[in-house]
Amino acid sequence: MTVLHVSPRGRALIKHFEGFRTDAYQDVVGVWTIGFGFTHGVQPGQHMTLAQAEARLITELLQYEQAVLSACAVEPNQNQFDALCCFAWNVGIAGFRRSTVLNAHNRGDVQSAARAFGLWNKAGGKEWPGLTRRRAAEAALYLEPVPIAIPPAVRKVAEALIPPASAAEVPPVQAMPQQIDPETPMIGSAINRAATTAGTAAATVGAISQIKDGLQDLQGWLVPMLAFTVVALAGYIIWQRWTQRKKGWA
Repeated sequence: MTVLHVSPRGRALIKHFEGFRTDAYQDVVGVWTIGFGFTHGVQPGQHMTLAQAEARLITELLQYEQAVLSACAVEPNQNQFDALCCFAWNVGIAGFRRSTVLNAHNRGDVQSAARAFGLWNKAGGKEWPGLTRRRAAEAALYLEPVPIAIPPAVRKVAEALIPPASAAEVPPVQAMPQQIDPETPMIGSAINRAATTAGTAAATVGAISQIKDGLQDLQGWLVPMLAFTVVALAGYIIWQRWTQRKKGWA
């Protein structure tokens, strides 16, 4: 697999959503943070310059780059790699490795992988708009085709023809949690729990009904058949839920 590093665009995406803080602070869930979302070894009262943060970002990204490359069975292109590293930087390496994003990517299902970014927008049990926007930006970058390389001479001529852009406003720092809730496991899904409960209840009713004496022939067949139908329906709901999660839907 080709050795990749997060591009300047990928680092810019991380810096945009993390924002820059010169002094250590507690994020929205209480994690001590500084710089561009650094949390390792951060203590109250710490101070960091922008130059120090830039250097630390490149250094700390190395472990995330290695983790993403080692976990990807399908080699990512540069845009996919940047998006996956930005995602891992926020949810953690362990979260990235068990995510539906990675599972779908390794199946070669890029559309499902892109949708699955959105499963990771909660912290402290609630959704955060900053996380929702970040996951959408990561998904968009993940799906963006990598442009064809342009020879330097051609690029220089093209850049000379384009008027310089005005300086963009620095976006305000958004609430960006550093400890993200994992995507809800399938066993914890409310839909799955309801389907399982319904199936179990129906099976219990059917079993009890079968041992009752004195039921007429029609009643003796009707109750077990109804119970079987409900159990089958519950199984179908669970299967549909699993299929939705596999494809990156909530």
